[in-house]
Amino acid sequence: MGQKDQHRSSQASGAAERSDVPSDGSSPSFRGNFEHTLDEKGRVSVPVEFRQTILAAETPTVVLTNFICDGARCIEAALSTEWANFEKKLRARSRFDPQLRKLENYYLSRASVCALDSSGRINIPPHLRTYAGLTRDVIFTSSLHGFRLWDKRVWDLVFSEAEAALLENPALFLDVDA
Repeated sequence: MGQKDQHRSSQASGAAERSDVPSDGSSPSFRGNFEHTLDEKGRVSVPVEFRQTILAAETPTVVLTNFICDGARCIEAALSTEWANFEKKLRARSRFDPQLRKLENYYLSRASVCALDSSGRINIPPHLRTYAGLTRDVIFTSSLHGFRLWDKRVWDLVFSEAEAALLENPALFLDVDA
């Protein structure tokens, strides 16, 4: 085993003991939100907490694609293994299903596999940077199916709107945790 493999192996075994990498075979979790800066080449450093979860995965890459959340454009990221499971579920449906074709045209056609470089960065493809309006300040946010990348100004607005809705209706999330 080479030095790089030993390093990856030790990271993976250490990550397996963390609470966000379940031992029961369920999907690993990303938690929190983090601000990072996009460089002129379209690279952004993945938060250490997210990087550990990615490196602990069977295939330490992520799939990025365009996404709309609460009426705002962002990029959704999923572990490659989770993405493969998602595609497997979709393949069970009829290729003539119009809902599936729309999903393929919007979501799957723009997907890109991204590996972490030696500095823990991912290179976001230009079409996705343009789609999400990423220029400099990028916010990473956790989601139940991976994580999302936002332009900071857009994220601030989305978060403020969610907070305002909760202040207006404190019981907003009541049914979610039932």
